Amino acid sequence: MEIRLIAADMDGTLLDDEKGIPEENLRAFRACAAQGIEIVPATGRTMRGLPDELRNLPGVHYAILTNGAQVVDLAKNEIIDSCRIPVALAEKIMMMARTSSDEIMYDVYVGGIGYTMPEFYNDVYKYVSSEGLAELVRRTRDTVPDNIAYLKERGQDAEKINMFFRDMDARKRMREELSKLPGILVSSSIPNNLEINAEGADKGGALLRLAARLGIARESTMGFGDGENDLSMIRMAGIGVAMENGHESVKEAADYITKTNNEAGVAKAICHFTGIQV
Repeated sequence: MEIRLIAADMDGTLLDDEKGIPEENLRAFRACAAQGIEIVPATGRTMRGLPDELRNLPGVHYAILTNGAQVVDLAKNEIIDSCRIPVALAEKIMMMARTSSDEIMYDVYVGGIGYTMPEFYNDVYKYVSSEGLAELVRRTRDTVPDNIAYLKERGQDAEKINMFFRDMDARKRMREELSKLPGILVSSSIPNNLEINAEGADKGGALLRLAARLGIARESTMGFGDGENDLSMIRMAGIGVAMENGHESVKEAADYITKTNNEAGVAKAICHFTGIQV
């Protein structure tokens, strides 16, 4: 069937390792928009993490955010679909990180903004390995003295909880503990993090609900990803495309494997399946 909607993960997929969008990808998106194809960023990031050059592209009208916890109409700045973690459960998860004997950076996403604490914000390089990721974390988080207390005071359900680990064994231990909690999904977008969403908040489900809202059949959708948090989208899209640099589980689930994020693999797969030339 004709492709009418393309959903693309950002980090490790649409973006190169320097967190920029290769020009070839931008040209492919512009060509898709000219043919009426919807372009949908599908990311673990919040709205604040969407680059302006992506938001301002023709064809970009919606975004799947925080791993599918929110679907947003960008023109109206309106949430049209959401699935959140109840406050009490979010508090419990964050307390698991706070009381752990391991060093864990944790933040919570509420109302489209990530909230961290000064000790994490100021020492972000303890938990992330690259300048680009450190800059992204700082740009997309607000600091509060105590983010658990802030969550409770605000009383608003959370879109996502993010944890960064200095020690991979600590990450494994936390994942095992989280697996005992009902009502959540645990995934990852980079090797040393865990991302916790409410059950039902995943990119694949959000993609299908958005497509149905727009009157687009599943078979006419295409999804791109590289990480564990992209698996549902790769499996549910009409055509699931994994990046060559992607996690093995993502590549195994994909219908097609394209070039790496540094080689504009998104554009190359679009050209392969649509015949568009960029």
